[in-house]
Amino acid sequence: MDIARQYAKYATNLDYNDLPEEVILHVKKAVLDIMGNDIGGYEWMESGPSIVDGIRAINRGHKGATVLATGESMAPEWASFANASMAHSLDYDNHHAKGVIHAGGSVVNCALAAAEENNSNGRELMVSVVIGYEIACRLAMALGPHSSHEMGFHPTGTCATFSGSAIIGRNRKMSEDEIVNAMGLNGSQAAGSMQYVVNGAWNKRTHPGINTHSSFIAATLAQSGFIGAAEVFEGKQGFLQGYALRPIPENATKTLGKSFETLENAIKPFPLCRYNHQTLDLVIDYQKENNIDTSRVSSINIDMPKYGVQLCGSPIEQKRNPQSPVDAQFSGCFAVALALTEQKADMTTFTGALDRGLSDEFKRLMSITDIQQADDLDEIHPEFWPGRVKMVIDGEEVELYGKHMRGERERPMAIEEVQDKFRDLSPKHDEKNRKEVFDVINNLENASIDDLLEPLRKTS
Repeated sequence: MDIARQYAKYATNLDYNDLPEEVILHVKKAVLDIMGNDIGGYEWMESGPSIVDGIRAINRGHKGATVLATGESMAPEWASFANASMAHSLDYDNHHAKGVIHAGGSVVNCALAAAEENNSNGRELMVSVVIGYEIACRLAMALGPHSSHEMGFHPTGTCATFSGSAIIGRNRKMSEDEIVNAMGLNGSQAAGSMQYVVNGAWNKRTHPGINTHSSFIAATLAQSGFIGAAEVFEGKQGFLQGYALRPIPENATKTLGKSFETLENAIKPFPLCRYNHQTLDLVIDYQKENNIDTSRVSSINIDMPKYGVQLCGSPIEQKRNPQSPVDAQFSGCFAVALALTEQKADMTTFTGALDRGLSDEFKRLMSITDIQQADDLDEIHPEFWPGRVKMVIDGEEVELYGKHMRGERERPMAIEEVQDKFRDLSPKHDEKNRKEVFDVINNLENASIDDLLEPLRKTS
C-alpha cells in the first residue's frame, strides 16, 4: 500500500477514543499555543497588517472562517492562509525536533478553518490536529535530517501541504480515493524556498499560509473528480526524491497508528530560532540563580550543532550586529546577551530590547561572543537539540550544558505557562475574552468550534 493510501486510511479511521489522555492534553496546549501565535503575529510583527490587508483584498468579502487576530470572517482557504502566516511570523510556534519542522501553524489553522467550514465539534478538531501532526511530522522525518534544507527547501512550507488535505478530507468526510488524489495534487503545490535567509525577507512567515491554502484547493478539486499523481511520495519523481538529498521513506509510515509524533511537538518558550533555545534556557537559569554583573563577563563561546551555526552563528560579524527582528531571532549572540541582561525572553522582553535600542553593554556582550560547531552535539542531533555555553567570568570559566529544552516532552510546559504565553502574545485583547478561550480549551472535548472562537470574534 503506497504512502498516500496509508495516510488516507489513517485520516478517515482515527477516532477520538484512540487518543490517550497525554495526547489530548498536549493537543489542547498546542491549539492554544498556535491561536496565541496567530494573534501575536499580527499584533507584534510589522508584516501582520500587510498579510491581512492583502488577503482581505483577495478574499473579496467571502466568509466562512475566522481570522483570529481581527475577528473577521473570510473564506476558509483565505482565513487559514492569514492565520497560519501569522502563526509562523514570530518563530514562536511549536516545533518538532526530529523532523525539524514547525507543523503547528499549518496543522492547527487548517483544522480550525475546516472545523468552522463543516461545523465540526471540539473532539473532531482534536482528531484533525492529531492527523495533521502525525502526517506532517512523519513526512519531515522521511525527508531525512536537514537533507531538504540542503537543497534549499523549508519543510515547514512543504510537508503540511499534504497533511492539510487529510485534515480537510476528514472534516468534509471525503473518501480515501479523494484524499489520495488531493495529496497527488499537493505534490505539485508543495513549496518553500529558504532564500529568505539572505535578507531577512518575510517569505518564511507565509509558508504555512501558502500550504493551507493549497490544501483547500487540492481537496476541493479532488472532490470534483480531479485525478492527482499516483505514488506522489515514493515515486521516482515524487516528493521524497525531489525534495531531499537523503530521504528515508520508511519514516513516512513507521509506527503510524501505533505511536504519536504529536507528543514530540515542543511548545516554544522563547520567540527566537529553536537553535537559540538552549543558550537562552541555560543562561537565563544561571542568571536567575547568580545575578552576575554582566561587565564581569570577558568572553562567551556557544557550541551548537552544525545547522545551528549556519542559521544562528554565521557569518559571525552579522550575528553580532543584528539589523532587524528577524536578524535578532536568528542570532546566538543576541540570544545570550538578552539572557544575561534581561533574565527572560518572552515577546515583550524581546521586542522591548529592540524598540529601546540596544545598550552599549548589550552590544559588548554580542561582540565578545563566538559560536562554533561541536561534533559531540551533532552526534545526537536532531533527535536531541543540545547546546553548550562557556563564559569567562572574572577570569574563571563557567560551562553550561543542556540536552533537553523546555517545552519538549521531557520538560513540558504546563497549561498555565501556555496561557501566560497567550497573554503575552495578545496584549490588545480583553482578559475576560482570554479566560473564555482558556475555559473552552480546558473542556474542548465537550465544546463546539463556535464556543472556542466566539470570544475572539468579539474583537472585530
